Amino acid sequence: IDTKDGGADLFSFQNIPHDSSTAEKGETHQFTNFPHSAADSDDESSDQAKLLDEEKRAASFWTFAYYQQFFDVETKQVGQRIIGSMLPKPGRNYLVRQIRPNPDLYGPFWICTTLVFTTAIAGNLANYFSLAGKNYNWKYDFHKVTFAATAIFGYWWLIPLILSGILWWRGSQAKFTFLEIICVYGYSLAIYVPISVLWAIQVSWLQWTLVVVGAVLSGSVLLLTFWPTVSEDSKKIAFGVMFFIFVMHTALAAGFVLYFFHVPAASTATPIIPFINTTAISATTLNKQSITKLDSGPAKFTNLALQDTQKLKYNLSLPGLDSLKEAKTLDKGKGEQTVNLQQTAEKGKQTETKESLVTGSKTFKNAAT
Repeated sequence: IDTKDGGADLFSFQNIPHDSSTAEKGETHQFTNFPHSAADSDDESSDQAKLLDEEKRAASFWTFAYYQQFFDVETKQVGQRIIGSMLPKPGRNYLVRQIRPNPDLYGPFWICTTLVFTTAIAGNLANYFSLAGKNYNWKYDFHKVTFAATAIFGYWWLIPLILSGILWWRGSQAKFTFLEIICVYGYSLAIYVPISVLWAIQVSWLQWTLVVVGAVLSGSVLLLTFWPTVSEDSKKIAFGVMFFIFVMHTALAAGFVLYFFHVPAASTATPIIPFINTTAISATTLNKQSITKLDSGPAKFTNLALQDTQKLKYNLSLPGLDSLKEAKTLDKGKGEQTVNLQQTAEKGKQTETKESLVTGSKTFKNAAT
């Protein structure tokens, strides 16, 4: 190639000598460094996955390292799983898309624990609100915490265990593990946490509307999750399993309302009863006390009679009588006892007056003699 400035050959083809060995093989260049290919990266990732699996298998069942893998989850992932358990999406399997990559027990455990306390506390508040303004001695029922924990954790473990057994018995091709099933069921209870707080509002139609909303939303996610696993089976088994899943999920919500938040119209709460001195003073006892103290003089006898009468009036005027019939009976007895006391006092006065006159006459006679 000639140039305009002088005709010098700046660019030209040249023969490059090659080694005889490479020339015979048809090779012109030799490479010593090679870049990583996609196949190499896949092999490395598979090797890493195998190493992680070996580490998990190496951990013993009786060590904390074995259970640590079930709680290895990020907060963002837990939030996404909670939202996914409340919003059914047809065509997307909740277990396969969100749970299967990394099933955990961290989210389900804290969801169930939170639901236990919200249900028990809101249930006691509902009972308190229903008795507000009434003369009742309200007390916090700690047994509701125990019952709520038993019901919620029992549902979280027993229903997945039964469902896992059914799938194993029918030879399901989906191969859902027990860990994946309890993870799905644990997250399905998340919708009942805010609903349990709203159940404290004592409006019957609102409570049952919340039951339907919660059961339909989270129950639909469960149905869409497990339908592909049983759809291959006979229609009788498939619809039976779906019916079992939905009914048990709805029964849990209905049981919450009926046991924790339903307050009957005629409450059986213990009323506040003031302390009543039920010691009764019988007329016979009063007469005996009066007769034994006649020798103390008419003044002391009169004071005793008045004190006994005042005590009787106090006992009869106390609140908390069982019925009006008892009040009338006691009032009648009070009048009879008062009359008897007055008559006894008058007889005592007359007797002492006679004795004083007799004693005075005898003294006068002796003095005259």
